[in-house]
Amino acid sequence: MNLKKRWFLLPLVIAGLVLAGCQGTPTQSESVNQTLQAAVAQTLTAAPTVTLMPTGTATPIPTPTASPTPTIIQVGPTNFPADVNPLTGLTVSDATILNRRPVMIKVSNYPRTGRPHAGLSSADIVFDYYIGEGGNRFLALFYGQDSTKVGPIRSGRLVDRFLVREYQGILGLIYAYPPEYEQILDMLGFSRTISGGPSTCPAICSDGPETVTSRFADTAEMTKLYESRAGTSVGKPNLDGMAFNTTPPANGVAATELTMQFSRANLGQWKYDAATKKYLRWIEDEDTAGNVSLIPLTDRNTGKQLAFSNVIVVYANYETLNGDDTIHEITISGANGKAILFRDGQMYEGIWKNTNVDAPLQFFTRDNQPLELQPGNSWINIVGLNSRLSQDQPGVYRVVFGKP
Repeated sequence: MNLKKRWFLLPLVIAGLVLAGCQGTPTQSESVNQTLQAAVAQTLTAAPTVTLMPTGTATPIPTPTASPTPTIIQVGPTNFPADVNPLTGLTVSDATILNRRPVMIKVSNYPRTGRPHAGLSSADIVFDYYIGEGGNRFLALFYGQDSTKVGPIRSGRLVDRFLVREYQGILGLIYAYPPEYEQILDMLGFSRTISGGPSTCPAICSDGPETVTSRFADTAEMTKLYESRAGTSVGKPNLDGMAFNTTPPANGVAATELTMQFSRANLGQWKYDAATKKYLRWIEDEDTAGNVSLIPLTDRNTGKQLAFSNVIVVYANYETLNGDDTIHEITISGANGKAILFRDGQMYEGIWKNTNVDAPLQFFTRDNQPLELQPGNSWINIVGLNSRLSQDQPGVYRVVFGKP
């Protein structure tokens, strides 16, 4: 008999016993009590045992960790703090390093046997310009930090005298074509023009047998050599003019890749890396069959790929002074023109100006407000006025060099 039926019969049993009890027979009363106790005991025994479920343990909810708020840096174009490099917008570990002239070194890009270059990752600014016959050369500027090996060093060009004057620097080179060298000396003077030779080591030394790619500079030693010469000035130059802000300007256009093309087989490419907020550098390589490919451009001092916070294209007039297309006067001093800034994966069109021949280039928006760079290093491409900017696909741009 199941439990429900037993509970159903219990009231009938009790009622019958009560009725019998009403008849007043003492022996029957004792019997009723015994029967009732037995029925209740049987019913209780048949009731199922309730199993209690264990009380659950509450899982603690982790307290979310707040993401650190990025520090916003906004400095320039004037009134830089004493320990901030006005050419990068970054704080230096030792402010005394800024009490000197910037060291500016001519770095060869050809022949390719001189690659990878040394020291470019330590430069505050690298100027990249056309030198003729499809080639280009770099002028690397070191101010906020030094490098023990920069090069390979090659000869100077006319534009170097203007750039070195604008940044109040000293120039390291391996001579130049005589008419050009004379003009460089006329503007900068002997003390600020250090041409590598037997007497210049350890400032400029050869690292092996003499070749066109064997000479390198030590920027700290360059400063010492300059300061040892007669007629030099030692102190902190006024390099105001550039503006920096970690927050990108408004109204940018997506630009994650830029290819700079000086000729069919002379390519430099930048690809934006969002993790570091820098553009990584690639450079052309050519096999024996003439096939051109792009490979990462590293710094031989570190083995790491070059990475720059700002890539800037400056349009300036190139005047060819000889029939071989190897001597040019580039109008970069006391002038202005179109500029394109690539930073934070965005592209901005603006204007470059140089209103003071002894002051750095400045960058402005189209409405003449300071065009703020990302704090960090800058690579400045100086291209001809007929250079063409095109978009190969969304966010992917190319500049093909064209004179004048």
